[in-house]
Amino acid sequence: MPPTPEQRRILELAQGFRSAAVVIAVAELGIGERLAAGPLATAQLATAIGAEPTALARLLRAAAALDLVRETAAGWQLTELAAETLVPSSPRSLAHFLANQAAFYRRWGLLTEAVRTGRAPEASRREEDRADWVRRFTLMLYEIARTTSEEIAAALLPLLAETPRPRILDLGGGHGEYAMALARLRDDLEAVVFDLPSVVAVTQELVASQALANRVHAVAGDFFRDPLGEGYRLVLLFGVLNGMGDEEARTLLRRVRAALAPGGWLAIRTTPREPSPQARLQHALMDLQMLLATERGRNPTAEELEQWLSKAGFSALEWRTVDPTTALLLARR
Repeated sequence: MPPTPEQRRILELAQGFRSAAVVIAVAELGIGERLAAGPLATAQLATAIGAEPTALARLLRAAAALDLVRETAAGWQLTELAAETLVPSSPRSLAHFLANQAAFYRRWGLLTEAVRTGRAPEASRREEDRADWVRRFTLMLYEIARTTSEEIAAALLPLLAETPRPRILDLGGGHGEYAMALARLRDDLEAVVFDLPSVVAVTQELVASQALANRVHAVAGDFFRDPLGEGYRLVLLFGVLNGMGDEEARTLLRRVRAALAPGGWLAIRTTPREPSPQARLQHALMDLQMLLATERGRNPTAEELEQWLSKAGFSALEWRTVDPTTALLLARR
């Protein structure tokens, strides 16, 4: 009996992890970086990345079927797709993002346990004990932020139109790409990226790489206890509220409001107020990721965000759609 369309669809969904695992392994092994300089034979590449040659050959055949590499007389070489996305030095690289997905892949394998217990599995928290976790995580977020930062900055720029030399705060901004994108659009803009000391060390490297250290300043601290500064025209709060409970979120939003100048804006990145099926799926998957990664965090709904903002004293709430899965919730002091 041939499979029904419904059976085919569910099999596609269930088996998609196999192709994803191949892409992640290629990134985690650093194959893109090694082949960027030119073709290598299987044995040469195995030596360079510390892999068993026969097993590597099997992975490379699968990678070739996914159009990541091709075998030539000179050895294995990258396809155009892989050269753009799997080489860390490429301006469109997703190499750090994909390599770090190995940790999340293992975490998602514990979803059944998390649903049964209602809390993040201990094994998934151990991933974060690695000495290089913060750096890897920050670079991962930086690469994915670069895919939308210019569009988000363009959507936010009109909020600063009437303000000469605007000051903005990217709170919990990590990599600082969103602040840097705004700085690239406004030569007179000054930004503060506020995050934990271990994160700020990576932020400073990224800001320096774009020659913006004179206008984008990385500040280390605890945003529940340390001064945030004041008089900002715009505060970015992207992804920070996801890991918080209700009281924490409202406390932070009150602190943000106090840091804004009168008439200043807070921008929260989220999914659209009336999401498409794709955006709804993205929101639901992020919510499950919060279950897997945090003790009480979740991906707040549009209604929850609006209630938090109202209780924190914000007014003039406004939704702006950036793309089918991304929106900005704006609130004014």
